[in-house]
Amino acid sequence: MVVVFGKGKTGEAVKRFLDSKGIENILIDDKDRFKLDRKVEEIVISPGVPFFHNIYKEAKKLAIPVISEIELADRFYKGKKIAITGTDGKTTTTSIIYHILKDIPNTFVGGNYGIPFVDIVDKTDENSTVVLELSSFQLYSCKNFKPEIAVVLNISKDHLDWHKKMSHYILSKYKITKNQTDKDFLILNYDDPIVRDFSSKADKYYFSTEQIPENLKGIYMKDYKKSDINTATFVLQIDKKIEFTVNTKLVGLHNIQNIMASILATYLYGLKIEDIIEKIESFEPLPHRIEFVKEIQGVKFYNDSKATTVQAVKRALESFDKGIILILGGINKGGDFSILGNILKERVKKVYIIGRDKDQIESMIKPFCETEKVDSLEEAVKKSFKSAENGDTVLLSPGCASFDMFKSYADRGNQFKDIVRKLDG
Repeated sequence: MVVVFGKGKTGEAVKRFLDSKGIENILIDDKDRFKLDRKVEEIVISPGVPFFHNIYKEAKKLAIPVISEIELADRFYKGKKIAITGTDGKTTTTSIIYHILKDIPNTFVGGNYGIPFVDIVDKTDENSTVVLELSSFQLYSCKNFKPEIAVVLNISKDHLDWHKKMSHYILSKYKITKNQTDKDFLILNYDDPIVRDFSSKADKYYFSTEQIPENLKGIYMKDYKKSDINTATFVLQIDKKIEFTVNTKLVGLHNIQNIMASILATYLYGLKIEDIIEKIESFEPLPHRIEFVKEIQGVKFYNDSKATTVQAVKRALESFDKGIILILGGINKGGDFSILGNILKERVKKVYIIGRDKDQIESMIKPFCETEKVDSLEEAVKKSFKSAENGDTVLLSPGCASFDMFKSYADRGNQFKDIVRKLDG
């Protein structure tokens, strides 16, 4: 019998899948009085359950394997896999890659993206391709999972409430390439020292905002111009150097990195560079990711509610020049906001801080810029607008989880947009 632990979206999907295969299973969580015994052959764990939960301890005592939904689905899947992980940019990069490939028959997208892998498997065959966004939680309980193309975007402090140690977080991310062979591809961010040094048997390719060494394969940015529609020139450095320009509606250097990772993944998949460029140029930015909301009296408002880490805030700030009014705060996931010191000094006029951990966050950034703690998002937006001048930018980039005040990061972003739209009546 298989125990499915966790009654959320993933757990329910796993139960449906096992039922369809005629595999005996039971769906439980902490509220159920179920005791593990040796009749249990395996536990499929939901991604929200941390490794230090008692279920892992009990399973270890009885030598019961614990696997993720991704691992389970992969046993039944016969096609190709492109897997993307990283602290920030996973969803955007997954979306770009899928947008490039989606017109190819039997191409699917899922994982942390919102569709459990097990809900996709029965629609596929050996000619299928699935693009999977994978979190560290999903990767932690993978044993034999092996994608043909793996992408690691970046790694910075995140989810330390779950992982406890940074080394544990990094090792979970590393599982995306652990089982790859020299016939597989691994795409790494050369600009991130942790990611750059990943060891792997896979064939490595790198992306960078600076020129990469001549002995490495990959892609780098040659030129970048910030405008309403960004223009970037890249050099693909594989068998020979190919230079080309891409126009994109995405904002910021971090999105240029996401684009380069997507170009490499789809080029190695087998597409022509001109076809890839055409698809990227038609890609529409996702909501809540440096999303332009409105301009009022010369003040531009941007919704970056998806920024739930300090590193994501840094990338958002790097996307704009001086004159930023920043809205931060929520539930800090172990981030050190003091690392924003230099960019706060250079570009930010004032920071309004909301949420549960506003005192902690203010103590980290107060030496670098003017700060003010406020009680609600509406108060933060109204005070930001009042203190802004013509040409300034009001940026919601919280760097924190949203669950202290909102249902989700999307709810937080939508409320921000509603407040902004009502500002001028």
